[in-house]
Amino acid sequence: MNKNQKTFPSNLHGHTTYCDGKNKAEEYIISAIEKEFLSLGLSGHSYTKFDTEPCMSVEGTEEYLKELKELKKKYKDQIQFYVGIEADFYSNLNKETDKIMELDFRIGSVHYVKDKNNEKYYCVDNTPELFAYGIKNYDNGNERTFIEAYYDNIIEMIHTQKPHIIGHLDLVRKFNKNEKFFDENSDWYNKKIDHVLDEIVKTDVIVEINTGGISRGWRKTPYPSLDILKKIFSKNIPITISSDAHTVENIDFYFEESLKIIENIGFKEIKILKDGKFQDYRL
Repeated sequence: MNKNQKTFPSNLHGHTTYCDGKNKAEEYIISAIEKEFLSLGLSGHSYTKFDTEPCMSVEGTEEYLKELKELKKKYKDQIQFYVGIEADFYSNLNKETDKIMELDFRIGSVHYVKDKNNEKYYCVDNTPELFAYGIKNYDNGNERTFIEAYYDNIIEMIHTQKPHIIGHLDLVRKFNKNEKFFDENSDWYNKKIDHVLDEIVKTDVIVEINTGGISRGWRKTPYPSLDILKKIFSKNIPITISSDAHTVENIDFYFEESLKIIENIGFKEIKILKDGKFQDYRL
């Protein structure tokens, strides 16, 4: 790590070749050691039976957990390595499955909206075309109900599944450049965001600042938006920074810039997983 460069020496959101990542788990660990990280976690996509392309298989999940636990022992004298998973809302993972899988942490994310009328799952994350398809077919093209259903999933997730971290809180903005699909300044949208944040306050969940939308060329700023981050600060909701890395090169992508963003808002500390627990990392 460049001693003159201020960055965050940890990342808990990363994907390997077990799901849609391009690098092996050990490559991430070696890179984190070279960058003098204090800790590192990996979080493969949990199995979703209705969309198996981006996620780990059932068998792959078992292999993933086995390898990560072995790597944790192998590198224990060089870095604090933590075994995690990015649990999609519809995978329905929870505190009990955390114990069974022997996870150190779990990121809870919403990637789909389920149509209650026909049991279809509409993806909000893959491509602009699939996102548009979801809006068109979910409720006769009513973008508001589609977006609100996404956030309703987040609310249900934090209360019933109780993840340690919420992944990419406002992922529905991913393809919304120039507000192509919905108005982010509308009253209904901001009221929904306020409702979500009020529900988050009732829990101890951490909101991640996720730079993955930038590294993949969809956004110019991290998730969540600057406006939402300001509200998060005002409500004293804990945050962390992660890159949602799908390649080793992006293990700390846009971290320095993200620190500047949150410091300008007024944040004095963020959460880091260290010594087996989430604790404050002073900025």
